Amino acid sequence: MQNTSPNSSVNSIGCSLSMAHGIPLIIINVIVCVFGTLGNFLVCLAIATNSRLRRAPNYLLFSLATADLIVTMIGEPLLLEFISRITFFQECTASLQQIVYYALADLACAISVAHMVAISFDRFVAIAFPLRHKIFLKKRGQKVMLIASWFIPILGATLFFIISPASSSYISVGFGMFVFSCLSIFVFHFLAVVFLLHQRQTRKQLSAQTFSLKLTPRMEVRVACTLAIATGVFTVCWTPLMSAFAPSKPLVKWNGPAHLWLQTLALSNSAMNFLIYSARMRDFRYVYTVIARTILRL
Repeated sequence: MQNTSPNSSVNSIGCSLSMAHGIPLIIINVIVCVFGTLGNFLVCLAIATNSRLRRAPNYLLFSLATADLIVTMIGEPLLLEFISRITFFQECTASLQQIVYYALADLACAISVAHMVAISFDRFVAIAFPLRHKIFLKKRGQKVMLIASWFIPILGATLFFIISPASSSYISVGFGMFVFSCLSIFVFHFLAVVFLLHQRQTRKQLSAQTFSLKLTPRMEVRVACTLAIATGVFTVCWTPLMSAFAPSKPLVKWNGPAHLWLQTLALSNSAMNFLIYSARMRDFRYVYTVIARTILRL
C-alpha cells in the first residue's frame, strides 16, 4: 500500500520530495548542467576553430553536441527548478513549465537517437564502401543526414503532440521508435565490425601490402569504436526511463523519486559525450589544450 504520510518521499499528488532524494538530485543535476554545458560548448568550439577536426564524421558530432547543449542549458535548469520546488517548498511547478520540460526531454531523446542512427550509417558506409562514401559526401549526403536528424524528430514530436499528447499510444509509439532506432544503430555497428574482421582476414591473405593498407584506415576504425561507445552509453542512460513508462501500467510513479532519478540518468547522457571524445580521440585532446592555453593568455 502506498505510504501517504508526511515523511514519505512523494505525497499523493507528487508535489513533495524528501531531502534524502532531493538534495543529491539537485547536486548531481547542477554538476551535469554546468559540466555538460561547458563540455559541449568546448566540443563545438574545437570543431569550429580547428581544421584538424573539420572532418566529415565530426560535423555530425558538432550537431549532436548542439542538441546536447539545448538539454544542458534549458532542460536541466527546468528539471532543477522542479526538484527544488517539491523538495524545499512542497509545491508543483506551473503546468506550462512541465509541458516545456517534458516536450524538450522527449525531443532531445529523439534528436540524439536520430544523430546516432545517422552517425552509425555514415561510419558503416565509410568502412564497408569507402569509395562510395566519398561519392555520397560529394552528393551532399551528409547535409541530408544533418537536416533529417533535426527535421524528422521535430516533425514527429509536433505531430504526436498535436494528435494525442496524453494517450497511451503516444508512449507506446515513442518507445517503439526508440527500440527500432537503437536496433538500427547496433545493426550498422555490427555490420561495420563484420567488414573490419573480413578486411583484417583479407589483409593477412594478400601479398600486396600497398593494397591491403588502403582497406581500412586506422582513423576510421578508431572513430567507429568511439561512436560505438557513445551509442552504448546513450542506450544505457535512456533505456531505463523509456522502459519504465512503456508498459500500459508504468513501473514507477510519475514525478516520484525513481522517476526523477531515471530522468537525471537520461539527461546526464548529454554531458558524457565530451568525456568519451576526450578519452578516445587525440585530436580533440590536442585542440582542448590549445583552447585552454589561449584562454589563459587572455
